[in-house]
Amino acid sequence: MGIAFSYVRKMEELGLLGRGIRILDIGSSNLYSASSADIGDFVQRHQPSAVTGLDEFSARLSHGSGYDPVSGGRNEAFIGELFETAGMQYESFDIAAGYKTRIVDLNRAALPAKLRNRFDLVLNFGTTEHILNQLNCFKVIHDATAVGGFIFHSLPAVGYVDHGYITYTGRCFFDVAGYNEYEVLACWFDGPSGGNSLLQSFESYSSHFPALRKALDDLSQTDHGRSLKALKVPDIAINVVYRKVKDKPFWGALESSTSVGAIPDGVVSSYHGPGEGSDVAEQTGVRQVAQEQNLQGGSAAALARMLMPYPALYRAARRIYRAFSPKR
Repeated sequence: MGIAFSYVRKMEELGLLGRGIRILDIGSSNLYSASSADIGDFVQRHQPSAVTGLDEFSARLSHGSGYDPVSGGRNEAFIGELFETAGMQYESFDIAAGYKTRIVDLNRAALPAKLRNRFDLVLNFGTTEHILNQLNCFKVIHDATAVGGFIFHSLPAVGYVDHGYITYTGRCFFDVAGYNEYEVLACWFDGPSGGNSLLQSFESYSSHFPALRKALDDLSQTDHGRSLKALKVPDIAINVVYRKVKDKPFWGALESSTSVGAIPDGVVSSYHGPGEGSDVAEQTGVRQVAQEQNLQGGSAAALARMLMPYPALYRAARRIYRAFSPKR
């Protein structure tokens, strides 16, 4: 994992950074592509008192942040060093030792109780795509973030063919935001860059699974197969910044756009945390309207996506639908 200095500038632009804030890094992130001047100026903007040895610190961190597009990063500088020298508090979760790192396996571990609602900024830069248990990842991030705090995801959307387990869609992030009543502060894509073979994983695992070698051989026999083998898929990352607005349990997200039948309230309610009361189903009512009418992808589904961040409108739309829909 790594964070280029250009992202640090973006964090400043969005108002995410400031002296004394508490930062949690999901994965111990290296710092990339920072000049000595960048580092020195950043520290002085956030740390009004003189920092002893700032020039030497800036030179060391800049050298360690070196990054080459082909060979990768030098990996001798950590983002936490920069933030701490600028007067911010920093901690990371990872499965391996790193800078100011607490060992946490996000496939299995819950957030330690003492860290609940503790952090003003939680960073997820290229970490959770390597983790199978996505629900737990998003829950830990939610639970760690203070009300009014920010969550910054920067993750693979397209390409990254053999990089990890997961690539992410806008639908995923916007559904999570809607169900959990986050403010979406910013969203953008980075890329395209590079080019990956679509079949990279086939090649990597073919010695373990003979069927993959046969699949690769079969592709060489047709024009379509040869075109797939020649295809280069670019890398595109999605960046989403949330603000956590309410102190409430994490509510997952139920992706129902291709569901044909109505989803029972008992299923829906399990995505809304304990003790939310009888209006749980109402809060996803517009989505159920789309399901009941088999209009996935149509106007009702579009309306659902538009209203998802506004629970009161969910309930109102649900009541209107029930009042005017034909009785069955």
